[in-house]
Amino acid sequence: MKSHAVSRVAVAASLAAIGVATTPAHADRVYHSEHLELAAVGGAPLRSGFVQNIKAEGPLVYAHEIFVLNGARPRATYTVTRNFFPFDSDCSGDNGVFASDVATLTTNRSGNARGDLFVRPEEVAGLEGVHGVKWTVQNAGGALVYRTACTAVTLD
Repeated sequence: MKSHAVSRVAVAASLAAIGVATTPAHADRVYHSEHLELAAVGGAPLRSGFVQNIKAEGPLVYAHEIFVLNGARPRATYTVTRNFFPFDSDCSGDNGVFASDVATLTTNRSGNARGDLFVRPEEVAGLEGVHGVKWTVQNAGGALVYRTACTAVTLD
């Protein structure tokens, strides 16, 4: 019985040492991760879909974007486009828009797909400020089928 108590103490001490040795991740203080629902356009099928915009602000990954479709057209190919409105937080287009295709999603037989993109720090260098961003999804024919609302993203 005594050795059992000693082993519990050893396990507890090991777990405490691991907890002290690890450095916790810190969330960005200006812009937090955001979950943006995708809305169907023109009657396109979709049970649910979203863009998860995660701002890691690390030395290798500045941001991580995740794209998910659930119940879209089965066995179809879609292109995800990030529409970036520089220094225009309401996506009005006053300062133009830079549209970049950022992912290709191919749905399975249930119409589900997932993709992601990692943004490197050098890709956003010099763009510090508040910008409007919205994501759109086009089918293989180029027609708009899903979109998010505009969101204000702070790059720092």
